[in-house]
Amino acid sequence: MASEKIPTMAFSFNRSKSWGVWSLLILLGFGLIFLIFNGYHEIQKMKQLAQKRETLVHLNQDLNRRNEEMYREITRLQRDPAYLEEIARKEFGLVRPDEIIFFIDEGPKKEAPRNATGIQFNHP
Repeated sequence: MASEKIPTMAFSFNRSKSWGVWSLLILLGFGLIFLIFNGYHEIQKMKQLAQKRETLVHLNQDLNRRNEEMYREITRLQRDPAYLEEIARKEFGLVRPDEIIFFIDEGPKKEAPRNATGIQFNHP
């Protein structure tokens, strides 16, 4: 009788071992599926971040260019009196004390004559 119990225990031991192997394979399969889907999602995130980085690099280059232009403008305003005078004349309408300003009123503009088809002729 003692010999009959040993094979039964060996059979149950092998059966629990095979369940362990199958459980491990199933768990590894689910883990692999999770990693595949998660990896795809992470790749999409990396592509979005790379695109955002590229946009920020271009924006940074534009801002650097604008900063350089503004620096040159400031330097010119500080050191070039002729340029400062030009800007003052254009933006603020300033004139020198010895200058005389004439305003010419051109009056209403005449409309160019039209032919019978309605096409407008521009005569000098």
